[in-house]
Amino acid sequence: MKTLKLQSPGKINLRLDVLGKRSDGYHDLRMLNSAVTVFDDIELNIIERGIVVECTDDPKVPSGEDNIVYRAAKEIMAYSNKNVGVHVKIKKNIPSGAGMGGGSSNAASVLAGLNQLLKINLSRDKLIRIGLRFGADIPFFLYGSPAIATGIGENLTKVKRLPHMPVVIVSPDLDVPTKWVFERYQPNGNHHEDPEIPREFATKKAVVKMMHNDLESVTGRQYPIVDELKGWLLKYGAMAAQMTGSGPSVFGIFADEESAHKAAKKIASKPDAAWRVFVAETI
Repeated sequence: MKTLKLQSPGKINLRLDVLGKRSDGYHDLRMLNSAVTVFDDIELNIIERGIVVECTDDPKVPSGEDNIVYRAAKEIMAYSNKNVGVHVKIKKNIPSGAGMGGGSSNAASVLAGLNQLLKINLSRDKLIRIGLRFGADIPFFLYGSPAIATGIGENLTKVKRLPHMPVVIVSPDLDVPTKWVFERYQPNGNHHEDPEIPREFATKKAVVKMMHNDLESVTGRQYPIVDELKGWLLKYGAMAAQMTGSGPSVFGIFADEESAHKAAKKIASKPDAAWRVFVAETI
């Protein structure tokens, strides 16, 4: 039996601008994305036939054809000349529906992993085109680098230099559908006057200066915990704090790992804490 084990990272949006609504119903975006060291574990096992997606530790993750991983696996296996199936085991650590791209990361890992395991030898660009059919964040996870993402997320420009930054990520136990957030977003400024996102950041302060998320106003208005968590991160020493994606997860950038751990401990120990706390680093 052929087996491949992979780590599937989450991500944060250091910047997210909504530039306008497109004729196809999607929105044109401009984002500064970084993967972070919060991982799901993926195990691929080649079997005789069929596609099995197993995730036993997160009831929010569907099985069968409703899972984005299933659809991505089915698509890439059509390119293989081997008459086999695959059993995908997912051990979740990234919270589902949290704005960290966990499902998209899992699908990207399965695309890249099966491409390797079955020796299909598709190029990264081809994998990105396949991945885009199933999720706008999948191209970023296949890209493998901090990136500026435009369009719906498929146009990627490498960020040549981004400092490794300790981050504390706090993910409330809420389910915030991305579609719901975008439907309620109202433009509040002219982003065409904003400076371009640079391709190099020499310091954490330079990153902090660029941080912004247009969608935070929508999710924060509906769920006050977003602003509350930001306030705690700043109170406990974060250089800056904001929501990632459409939320509800919030992250803070810290000057060093020690201060990040201290802040995380304080937030995790709040009475009746209905959230998960991660200390991580940008990749």
